[in-house]
Amino acid sequence: MSDAIDATAVADAARLARLALEPAEQQAMAAELERVRAWVSMLQAVDVSDVAPMTHPHEGAMGLRRDRVSSDLTAAEALANAPAQAEGHFLVPRVVG
Repeated sequence: MSDAIDATAVADAARLARLALEPAEQQAMAAELERVRAWVSMLQAVDVSDVAPMTHPHEGAMGLRRDRVSSDLTAAEALANAPAQAEGHFLVPRVVG
C-alpha cells in the first residue's frame, strides 16, 4: 500500500459511482479511507501461519432448510410494485452509454 488516498482519488471514485460529493466530503472520505487502509495494514502484519483455513467461524454443519416447491409469481404480481414498467417488463435507468 504505497499511494495515499487523497481527495482526488475520492473524487474519481465518486464520479465512477455517480455520487455527488462536495470538496469537504471528499476530504473527509479520503481521511476515513486512509484510517481503514491503516487498519488493513495492521491486519496484514498479524502472523496467521498457524491458523487453519476455514469457511465459517463456527464448527459444525450449517443449518440448511430443505428445498420446497412454491408457486411462482405471475408477471403481473412481479410488476405490481415496479416503479416503472412497459409492455410487461421492468424499466430501469440506462447506465451504459
